[in-house]
Amino acid sequence: MYQQFSREEYAPKGKRLLLEPLHEEFAPAHDQDPELDWEHIKELARLCAGCGKCQQACARKLSTADLLSDVRAQHPDWTQHFWSLWIKHMGPMWPSLGMLASLVPGWVAPKGLRPSLDSAKAMVNKHRAKPWVHIAKGPEAKVDTDTPVVIFQGCTAKNIRPQWTQKARELLRAWGYVVKDDSGFNCCGGTMHTAGLYDTMHEMQQKNIDYWRSLGRPRIAVFCASCHHALAAYAESPLQGEEAEQWKACLTPLSALLKDARWSNTEAKPELYGYHQPCHWGEDRDMPFLREILPGLVKGSGSCCGMGGILQITNPELSRNMADTCMQGFPRQARNILTGCSGCTIQLTAAAPEGITVHHWLDVVELS
Repeated sequence: MYQQFSREEYAPKGKRLLLEPLHEEFAPAHDQDPELDWEHIKELARLCAGCGKCQQACARKLSTADLLSDVRAQHPDWTQHFWSLWIKHMGPMWPSLGMLASLVPGWVAPKGLRPSLDSAKAMVNKHRAKPWVHIAKGPEAKVDTDTPVVIFQGCTAKNIRPQWTQKARELLRAWGYVVKDDSGFNCCGGTMHTAGLYDTMHEMQQKNIDYWRSLGRPRIAVFCASCHHALAAYAESPLQGEEAEQWKACLTPLSALLKDARWSNTEAKPELYGYHQPCHWGEDRDMPFLREILPGLVKGSGSCCGMGGILQITNPELSRNMADTCMQGFPRQARNILTGCSGCTIQLTAAAPEGITVHHWLDVVELS
């Protein structure tokens, strides 16, 4: 966010100084200025994409994004209610809304609505890439077949990219894993945390945990960095003790389960391609996997894509500007971008200049 403005008030610390007096944990250390209530500061304080990089950089590991979520929870408004409706109930409508948006010429829409229109168009599941690589289980691959696997597909794959889930199932079964039914999972709840919708988040978390228990606590394969980040937080709350440790041990990036693959590249694979590393990966298991099976990977500048969940409503133009900055961080000759996050895929697809295509890595990997 600071990169967009290069002014201190837009930095996490600047926003934190505005938010702390409104938070019960930090308020005693501050003199409350009545002119700096939520209504006066929210336009600046809400300029946050929830990437978590401020916490990673902070010596005290303070998260301005989490602080903003807490203050949002204390001051609910229509944007949160609409975001909850969009995620919880409108998912099946996303493809239709994307098709309708595709019928609207860009020049017709007012400038302020164009980012939202582009995001809607990006939801259309119209581009199927030719495979860049064929992979299969290698002779040295060791698979724990005693522990079944369930896929956590997330909202994007469930509603607008079902081929990702199907591809993940095919790959896991080819490796010898027993793949359980995943239909009982709902949203990971991460985007509800960003929006300060804690009751909805807790409801989603509990449903996912209950379903995992009902399956016998299998390993959970995840192919979205943001979903993995949100699911990992379950081990801090609401899970506790031994079950929390078991949850952490079961939560696994899909690419980590596809070890010791034998592979062959196809003619469709570009000599060089960009890789957008999602902000929410802790240890990025996708990048070494892709570097091995798809030579030619070049990382982007590391900028946040700007997806930001509810930022799509509160400031879609800023969200788009962040995506544009992110796209500028790739080499000019990289005409294809891969990533391992569902939200990043849609966000960067919406912002991609003509001639540049963004894929989730599952789009270009094919089973031999």
